[in-house]
Amino acid sequence: MRYFVRILSPLFLTALISGCANKDSLLERPKIDPNLPKPMNVRTISDRSSIGFEWEYTNNPAVEGYRIYRSTESGGSELIDTLKDRFASHYADKDLKPDTQYTYRFSSYTKDGTESDATPVVSVKTKPVPEAVSFIAAVDNLPNRAKIVWRPHVSPDVVEYTVQKSGPNDKNWDDIAKVSPRLMAEYIDTKVESGRVYHYRIIAKTFDGVYSKPSEIVAVNTKKLPLPATQIYASKDLPKQIAVSWEAPEQKEFDKYKLYRAEKPDSKYSVVYAGSEKKFLDKIDEDGAVRYYKVTVVDKDGLESPFELSATGVTRPKPLTPSFTLATIKENRVHLAWTSNEKEPVTFKITKKWGSFLNKQVVTYTDIKGFTYEDKDVELGQKYQYSIEAVDRDGIVSKPSDEVELFIPKGL
Repeated sequence: MRYFVRILSPLFLTALISGCANKDSLLERPKIDPNLPKPMNVRTISDRSSIGFEWEYTNNPAVEGYRIYRSTESGGSELIDTLKDRFASHYADKDLKPDTQYTYRFSSYTKDGTESDATPVVSVKTKPVPEAVSFIAAVDNLPNRAKIVWRPHVSPDVVEYTVQKSGPNDKNWDDIAKVSPRLMAEYIDTKVESGRVYHYRIIAKTFDGVYSKPSEIVAVNTKKLPLPATQIYASKDLPKQIAVSWEAPEQKEFDKYKLYRAEKPDSKYSVVYAGSEKKFLDKIDEDGAVRYYKVTVVDKDGLESPFELSATGVTRPKPLTPSFTLATIKENRVHLAWTSNEKEPVTFKITKKWGSFLNKQVVTYTDIKGFTYEDKDVELGQKYQYSIEAVDRDGIVSKPSDEVELFIPKGL
């Protein structure tokens, strides 16, 4: 255990002890024997965080060992260690502050705790912290990364560097990496965003855990994302396909475009095209299918512009379903008439069915123009079902109408 005591002269100490009535105070102060030999010729060597001592030990059998005192900030002395061997002649005080003045005194002691006079004050200053890394530089315009390089520290005591980073929106320094050994002199930070500015500095660390002053601060500009597309178009009237096209500014490091598609506006988009053309024909085997599109610009480093625009495309829908307005039998013939709300020119297709469940017969009449049809090919005593569909100019067929059923009676 360490304790504090001023090194006093024997006469003063004797008078002080004799004047004390408290027995505990006698135990707190060692008895001084001025005739007891003390360490001689104390020599020192210092480092940044430790001080080494060497002295001439005494071979007096009365000496049990040595006590080492260090000055305190209050002006007193602190017992920092006791060496329990009179033949000891070296000691190192560690965990000290760099560039700081310390003073020491040494004494010898006997088995009963009596001490010699202390040595003259030994004043030693620890070495200063290492100088900062002398050169640091930024490498700008790298994709998704920031790179810094520096000149290796001149001191061979340096074993490691601490890389510190300050973000674009704050001034706090965060330790982000440890780099070693001393001759390693670069760091690449991949935890960055494109088109931002980050600040970095380096702190060197010695083998004994002392840190240098911080280096100069460097600013690193990460590479910006490509400029996005300015327009995007998607067709709404092509049969079973959607034509998508877009416009984008010319860029030096352009590599390709990526076209993304989703079936719902809030669902995940997936890539359907990657290339240098500004158009794509999306073939979809579905009528009236709705698709949502976004396009990005990708540069040669793989940086991708943000999604800023979208377009909605639709394949041509089915024609409107016609509906029968007349279904009758006249002179052993079936007369049909219908109406349609389809604005575009269409033809019609009529499907006729008859027969039993196990022997169903089906006939289709196609390319019917106009809004009436007369079926002469019927048999007496037979029941027929008719449905009608509209067909547009590209062959897209509407949903079938509701069936009408007619029975051709015998004897008409």
